[in-house]
Amino acid sequence: MDAPTKTLVLHPWTGQTLKHYRIDGLIGQGGMGVVYRAQDLKLQRPVAIKVLPTELTADAERRKRFLLEARTAARISHPAIAQVYDVDEQDGTIFIAMEMVDGKTIRELISGRQLDLLGALDVGLQVCAGLAKAHESGIVHRDIKPANVIQTTDGHVKILDFGLAKLLDAGAVTTSDGSFQNVSTLTQTQIGIVKGTPAYMSPEQIKGEAIDARSDLFSLGVMLFEMVTGEIPFPRATPTEMMHAIAFAKPPALYSLQPNLPGDFQRIVSRCLEKKPADRYPDARALLEDLRLLRRKMESSQALPLSFKERVQNFIGRLGGRFGDIQPSGYAWLAGSALALAFAFYLLTANVGVGSLIPLVIVGLLVYRHVRHQPRRLIDGFVGKISRLPEVRFIVCQGRHITVGVDRAPGQLYGRINKQLSACNCKLFFGEPLSVVVRSDLTAEESRQWLTAPGVHYVRENVDEAA
Repeated sequence: MDAPTKTLVLHPWTGQTLKHYRIDGLIGQGGMGVVYRAQDLKLQRPVAIKVLPTELTADAERRKRFLLEARTAARISHPAIAQVYDVDEQDGTIFIAMEMVDGKTIRELISGRQLDLLGALDVGLQVCAGLAKAHESGIVHRDIKPANVIQTTDGHVKILDFGLAKLLDAGAVTTSDGSFQNVSTLTQTQIGIVKGTPAYMSPEQIKGEAIDARSDLFSLGVMLFEMVTGEIPFPRATPTEMMHAIAFAKPPALYSLQPNLPGDFQRIVSRCLEKKPADRYPDARALLEDLRLLRRKMESSQALPLSFKERVQNFIGRLGGRFGDIQPSGYAWLAGSALALAFAFYLLTANVGVGSLIPLVIVGLLVYRHVRHQPRRLIDGFVGKISRLPEVRFIVCQGRHITVGVDRAPGQLYGRINKQLSACNCKLFFGEPLSVVVRSDLTAEESRQWLTAPGVHYVRENVDEAA
């Protein structure tokens, strides 16, 4: 949840003109200023005008730094970035003219539970692409959060307020290597004063260290976490406690909140949320490539949940990392050896006859039989659920590989099939996970080959084998 921000009441500009912009009405207001719906009288187009509060631009050096960065941001052109058209001032009032974006903020979509995994991934992909473009232009956003990202009615995503975040940092300085440092954050934290939204700040922002593009990647990781779980990774009672948790505490494991998430998605978010910038993605392009790869896997229903080994490793890591270098297979051997030794010791020390072991052997065989046939039961359950989808023509199972033939393959169908696949793989005790390929591009001859192949588990009634 975003921390409450101070609302500033500025001069009511509605009905007036700022340079060649006619102010038509109020859109909203917050700590960064007031946003108006306006008309560009020169180019005859609708724009959004953000009027900045004077307390953020009163200092001359701060004002100069902001104007420089805002004009640099105005030169960035990317579909995922709300275009800045103009930065100007009139009678001491600084304002920004930007692209008018109609839609809902990601904050509204999260609150309304309108994002599934595919939707969250689409948002993340577009935001990451926009950040990559900005970072390559030398601009770090520094305030990536759901309230600063809007999804339009046609599904496009726009990042707002590029070039504005530096205004929130009164003690900001630029270091010799071009990075940005806020010398006042630590002091503000100590006295309980927080500017901005601490839930999405990076550890280096919290500590007042120099930041670079990887700070935005941490904030995007927080957004990805929240979009799929509905919760921020570091919820605390006060902003100061939250900032301390961001700087020093480990985030909860995603699978503890959403157990069926693909393992690749969990690994991506975990890497974004690393405390040290060097442990995160080196740049937005690298993150974007992993997100695109995950999207392709999800579309072909090949995205799998975390393996048992990875869950054990995560659990061990969360215990403090003291045993993090030991592989889970080593723990399995240790546990098995300990149980075997304990059982042997019991047989040696207890007066146990052979006859008394027969019930134990029978129970063991029954358990083995149950575990041995579990994959077959899971496949049967998967086929039973997927066959109810009207688009599914046939299902062929060969070992642990499943092929689903469909009439058409909309995005929602991939999501449903992948969800069932993930649920099955979470229940597997051993062996390779189940995999699925969805085919919607089969010719008549290829369809006939699949329908006559071994392992056909389901064929829709109206599907002609000769077709």
